[in-house]
Amino acid sequence: MRGLLIDIERKPPDASRYQELQNGIIQAAALTQNSSLSINVSLDYIHFTNFENQQPDFPEYDFFILSPQGCPWSSYQGRDIPHLNFVAGTIREFVFHKQLPVLGICGGHQFLTMAFGGEIGLIDHNYAGIVTTAYPKDCSAERGPTVIRTLKEDPIFEGITVHPGKFCVIQNHVEEVKIVPPAFINLASSELSASQLIRLPGKIVYGTAFHPERSWSHDKSFQNAPAPNGKIILANFLKMAYCAGNSTDLN
Repeated sequence: MRGLLIDIERKPPDASRYQELQNGIIQAAALTQNSSLSINVSLDYIHFTNFENQQPDFPEYDFFILSPQGCPWSSYQGRDIPHLNFVAGTIREFVFHKQLPVLGICGGHQFLTMAFGGEIGLIDHNYAGIVTTAYPKDCSAERGPTVIRTLKEDPIFEGITVHPGKFCVIQNHVEEVKIVPPAFINLASSELSASQLIRLPGKIVYGTAFHPERSWSHDKSFQNAPAPNGKIILANFLKMAYCAGNSTDLN
């Protein structure tokens, strides 16, 4: 399968910026060899400011990944806005008309939310509505190993937990989803941030507030897991994307 990593970081393009994420996806694909599938994955890179120029190539991709980002959404200004709007519009088109699988991670989860009509904001309610070019140093954030609990059953949890269940992930975000987009559902929550894993039902479209490429089993009850929880989530997404593209039943 061939995927496209869409870099939504406001800094200039840098194909090496998310090497950990790219490696995590490749490692997750290797996990599928332990199942009835054996998926090979390649991942191309594009910065959101160059997205429109590559439009003719988009039909070649089997899935999109929306990257994390490290600055407040309020810092995106000027030409950033039409570039982001074009990315959002293209994603909506490919999701609804081409059934393209999409996974948004951390900032990509927030961008996916905004693209489909949801709302985001700083976790810290003391800074509600603030417009800033950098995150306030003393505002609340969700970082490090965090236990989240499932709210609904979903195949994204296969091999990790059975609903109702809990599992550990790695977090690093200052903004969060405040209102889940219409038609989306929230699949998991933490004590601090309610919308941890959203999905558009009937589509292979997910957003994770946490970093699945970084997730490891930090809790003793998960030490015997066959692989890091986050990597399993990535593998499950890849399996669903592969089966959708090849009309294969996961069962």
